[in-house]
Amino acid sequence: MKVSAKLFIVGSNSSSSTRSAIDMACSVLGVAQLDSVIIASPPVEDGVNLSLEHLQPYWEELENLVQSKKIVAIGTSDLDKTQLEQLYQWAQVKPNSNQVNLASCCVMPPDLTAFAKQFDIQLLTHNDPKELLSEASFQEALQESIPDIQAHEWVPLWLLRYSVIVKSRGIIKSKGYILQAKRRGS
Repeated sequence: MKVSAKLFIVGSNSSSSTRSAIDMACSVLGVAQLDSVIIASPPVEDGVNLSLEHLQPYWEELENLVQSKKIVAIGTSDLDKTQLEQLYQWAQVKPNSNQVNLASCCVMPPDLTAFAKQFDIQLLTHNDPKELLSEASFQEALQESIPDIQAHEWVPLWLLRYSVIVKSRGIIKSKGYILQAKRRGS
């Protein structure tokens, strides 16, 4: 079996959410470790460009999880060549992949392709929306599912998408999402 996951940090959140998400995924899926985890770029304020400083706390937690054998390989999503190069030079555990959104390019940028080839980083594509789960859409779904709840009091922290593939056959055994939310003020 090959277990892969992509972690989306939804709200302003601490990097400890990374460990929490991986621990929860391992528990739910009944596995000791995940084969690969890709972290989606953490949210940044409007008008602010993603920088290494935004990614570092989450990446450090992923590195700790690799060192403790909870994850085999880690990757990134939507980093341009400069961002990927900065992360690669800074990181102790190097990214083994970087996902590029199909909506942002039809052809992989040549500088990103050259850098990835030089350092043996897989370039993958994805078509995830910029915001996979907004606070408003989460609260709306929560209210529809549990009519008696005060949905506006709840905020999503992270969302993890996983897939379990039978390696020898390339068949998807299962896939799904795991979400953690909290009540405001708790």
